[in-house]
Amino acid sequence: MPDNTTGSGGSEAARRERRRGAWYREPLLHFLAAGFAIFLLYDRVAPHKAVAGNRLVVSSATVAALAGRFQSAWQRPPTPAELNGLVDSYVDEEVLFRQGLALGLDRDDPVIRRRVLQKLAVVGEESEATTAPTDADLTAYLVAHADRYAAPARVAFDQVVFDPQRHREHLEADILAAKARLVAGAAPEGIGDPTMLSHRNREQGIDVTGRDYGEEFAAALGALPVGSWEGPLRSGYGLHLVRVTTSTPGRPATLAEVRAGVTRDWENDRRVSALALYTKKLRSTYAITVEPLAAPNGPR
Repeated sequence: MPDNTTGSGGSEAARRERRRGAWYREPLLHFLAAGFAIFLLYDRVAPHKAVAGNRLVVSSATVAALAGRFQSAWQRPPTPAELNGLVDSYVDEEVLFRQGLALGLDRDDPVIRRRVLQKLAVVGEESEATTAPTDADLTAYLVAHADRYAAPARVAFDQVVFDPQRHREHLEADILAAKARLVAGAAPEGIGDPTMLSHRNREQGIDVTGRDYGEEFAAALGALPVGSWEGPLRSGYGLHLVRVTTSTPGRPATLAEVRAGVTRDWENDRRVSALALYTKKLRSTYAITVEPLAAPNGPR
């Protein structure tokens, strides 16, 4: 009779052996090994006709980055032949770029200048080490910029609009007559001039009203009492008789309400300040001379 215990133990041992040997079958290991092999092969077979002092090293990190970009685009690792092509293309680009710099082709090119400035700005913005802002940092920032985050006053109002061009010399009398009817209880619909504007406006932020009607109109509207017909108030649409129906005063925002915006703005201000300091330090290393503007030629 076969020894089941031995057979079981043998099977378990075989499974352990298979697990120990599985590491060398990992695709990532094969991929990295192929990349390293291509790197070594390229170093051996590539023509060595470089001018003395010119050395181009394609590091293993660069090879891995090239392969990583390929995999991100195609959702698979490159084959050895594809990776070799990526390395060849990288070397071609690098030698052309270096030659362009040697010939001064980067000079006086506004596109290259702008791109270099953009990249250096990122360096400058990150030049000052910092940690994430604490609640105390954010609270102080919120207090210093309270107007930016304050919850605006809200107002709802009814209105009647008059176009000055339609009424001309009768404008003042027509407005007074319309106001008397409104005070007496007439509905705003059917009074005043036809308009696309609503006669009854639901409550909204006074800042939104200012965007729609103008800041001057919104400021005057926010100062009116609730419940009575007032005006006329002027906007870009004409003259308005208005009745505020509800009014909610503005208030400072709490950090909990605006944390995301405060954090974003705090970080942006930090980057701006860091870049300004970085630029100031760079300027201090230069002797800067500004030549005077040449005087225009006078009449001969």
